[in-house]
Order: sequence, then structure tokens, then C-alpha cells
Amino acid sequence: MAIKIVRKTIGRLPKIGITKSFCLVHPHIAAGVVVMASFIGMFLGPGMTNSYGIFEEEYENKYSNTNNTLASGKNSSAASSTLSPAIAIGAIHLATNYLFTTIAGALCERLGMGLTTFIGSLMVGSGHFLAGFCTEVWQLALTQGVLAGAGIGTIFIIVSTIPTSWFSNNQGFLIGIVHSGSGVGGLVLAPLTRYLINKYQLSGAVKILGIILAIGLALISLGMASKPDELVDREDMENIDIVSLSDNASEHKASSLAKKRMSVRSFGVRNVHNTGGVLRSPEFWYLNVAVMLAEAAFYVVLFFLPVYAIGIGLTSEQGALIAGVANGATILGRITIGYIADLAGNINMFFITHLFVTVSCFFLWFPAKSFMVMMIFACTFGIFAGSLTPMVPLCSVTLFGQNGLANNVGLLGIGMVLTTSAAPVIARVFYEKIGQNGAGYGTVALFCGGTYLVATLSILALRLCVSRKPWVKI
Repeated sequence: MAIKIVRKTIGRLPKIGITKSFCLVHPHIAAGVVVMASFIGMFLGPGMTNSYGIFEEEYENKYSNTNNTLASGKNSSAASSTLSPAIAIGAIHLATNYLFTTIAGALCERLGMGLTTFIGSLMVGSGHFLAGFCTEVWQLALTQGVLAGAGIGTIFIIVSTIPTSWFSNNQGFLIGIVHSGSGVGGLVLAPLTRYLINKYQLSGAVKILGIILAIGLALISLGMASKPDELVDREDMENIDIVSLSDNASEHKASSLAKKRMSVRSFGVRNVHNTGGVLRSPEFWYLNVAVMLAEAAFYVVLFFLPVYAIGIGLTSEQGALIAGVANGATILGRITIGYIADLAGNINMFFITHLFVTVSCFFLWFPAKSFMVMMIFACTFGIFAGSLTPMVPLCSVTLFGQNGLANNVGLLGIGMVLTTSAAPVIARVFYEKIGQNGAGYGTVALFCGGTYLVATLSILALRLCVSRKPWVKI
């Protein structure tokens, strides 16, 4: 009975986004609006997460480890010298972010892309706005950590997957453009956050950002829409006709060739049509291990680059510049790597990029003692590691097809809840326990390099599982 009531309630909820009739009449305009809205969503959502380093510095100065713990703002007996309040809030934010990619992926199937995006915008905005009234660490963990993290996770899973349904060709390039929005957001929102803090103090700045994020993300929900099945079927028939005429093939062969040339919306390396089939496939688990480790290491590097730079004797301004360059390089990397992936294959580029990241951590970051070497590492890291987020949906399409993409990518978020929570804290232990003697700062680089190495080996196993032929485009 309760299930029927919930289903009726969901059915009565308003539909938000581009109407189906508009998509059928003006498909090219609708596709352009979806891509633009997705880019803005990446800019405001994950772009805000990439700017968390500004808050980390402020919270580090405001809250001391001896007076605050995550469980209670007044109980200091359980406080740990290795658990920074700022890192705790950031870790909770990331963990909730990835947890809700799974929940939102399933929610999209029920509520639609537009309404789910609107709900996410309310969570992001209210999470930041309420954080402006918080006076204790545990309150910030609930607002900016849990609530805002859940909203950004909801936004991310939609804007990172929906554009692929609209385009059959050059998916990597287009997804790269969309995902570059988070890098642009990091470049713009970080200095904006610093400016607002300097002018309105921390509490006022967070409230203003909450309002901006709520309005901006609510507006992009109006531009969300999946490609209608009627439009996809129409393109299928056109492709089949083209293949039939050009190849003079039988109807069965024409249909088979058309499936290869058009979007793999329901076809992939592994022909599965439900969540159970995806979870039973070894390809999913290889991809899952790679993604959850690489994503955790990625944010550890971004969070610690400024602190690491100061630790080896550079100034805070140089540390901020290094972090900014790393964020900026992700923009170039996501677009360029996405374009190359269209030519070389998504899984192939996924392996190559993370092989370069692993090498750069061991041979650039670990021995780095100068500003120039750190800048070279920041550029290398940003270009290759930044390609992770667009590669995830692209590899999922390659493996399991376009159908259920949001749900399939959301399943990968379950593992990332654990790794993104634990990795910053583990890195903080290395930083505080070993890093104070100067030379020990390299342990953070070794930790990230080792994490990327395991992720790269998992990608290699995925590639060999799909095909052992080295020159095949996959």
C-alpha cells in the first residue's frame, strides 16, 4: 500500500526540463541547450568542490584540533592530532558526493533529469547557506559536508552522463568540453570565494555562495532532457537505410553494421540490460577499483598541493599558483584527451593517461624541491589526471552501452565513498607525523603514486579482459 502511495505521489510531481515535443521538433537546439546546461552544472557543482582548498585554509585557522571533534564541538577527549577539522569536512563532503551519485542515478529513472537536478540545486544551495550560521565543526560536517555534498553528487551524475545520449559521434570531445567546466569552475570560484571571504568574512561569503549556487543550478534544471526514444529510433532507421544502400547488405547485416556506426545506446562490449548483469560482469569490478582509487588520489593531490609546496620551502603564493595551474591544466586535458579518445578508444586512453600520472607522481612530485619542478608536475598531473571524470562515463558506454548510463556510473560511486573518505585522512597522517622533518613530505607523493599505480594496473586488467590485442580500438 505504501509503495502504491509513493508511486502515485511521484507520478503527480511536476516535470522540469525541455519538453519532449520541443526535442522532437528541434533536436539540434535541444542538444545544444543540454550541453550548455551540463557545462554550467559542472562549473557550479564539481567546480565548487575543486575550490574547497580555500575553505580548508579558513577552517584550519578557525578551528583547532584540541577544541573540536567531528562527533561533538565540545568534547575534546577524542580529538586526534591527525584528524584535521578541515580535512574531516572535506572528506565527508566527497564521501556523500559519491554516495549520492548512486542514489541520484536511480532517482533519475523515477523523477526525470530535470526534477532531480532541481532537487540537487536546493541541497547544494541550502548546504552552503546554512553553513554560514554554523559555529561548530560537526555542524559544518552536516551542512557543507553532507547536504552540499549530496547535492553536488546529484548534479554531477546527471550533467556528466546526459550529453552522451544526444550524440553518436565525437562523444569523447563533447564530454571533455562538459567536464572541463569543473576545471573552469575551480579557476573562477576559488578566487571569487577568497574575494568574498576578505570582504564579507567567512560566514557571509558562504551564504552568498549558497544563494548563487542555488539559483544557478536551479536554472540549468530547465535545460535538462534525455533524448526521446522516438528520436533515437528515427536515427536508427536512417543509419540502417544508409548502411543498406552503401554496403548492399542484407537486412540483418545492415542492422548489425548500423549498431556499430551509431550510438551504442543499448550495445556494449558486455551486452547487459539490468543492474544485476552489470554487477556480475568482471569488467565492472576492474573499472570500479580503478575509478575509486584514482578519484581518491586525485583529490588528495589537489587538497595537498598548496600545503606540500609550503613544506618544501615555497611561499604560500607559489603554492596557490601551483594549485591553480593544476586546476587549469585539467581543462586542457579533458578536452584534448576526450578528442584523442574518439580516435584511439576510451579504455585505451584511460590506461595511457593514468600510466603517465603514476610516473609523474614518482619521478616529478616525489623528488620535487623547486618551484619549477612543482609547476611541471602540476601541468602534467592536471592534463592527464583531469581526464578521469570524462573517461568514466565514456568507458561505461563502451562496456555496457548508453541505456542506464546514469545508474551504471552511479554504481561506481559506492566504492568511492570509502576511498575518498579515507585517503585525505591517511595523507594527513603522513603529512603531520612524517612530513614535519622536511624530507618526509615525499611520503604523501609516494602514497598518491602507489594509489595511482594500483589503479593503473586495474585498468590494464580491464583492457586485457576486453581484448588482448594491443592495437584494437576499445
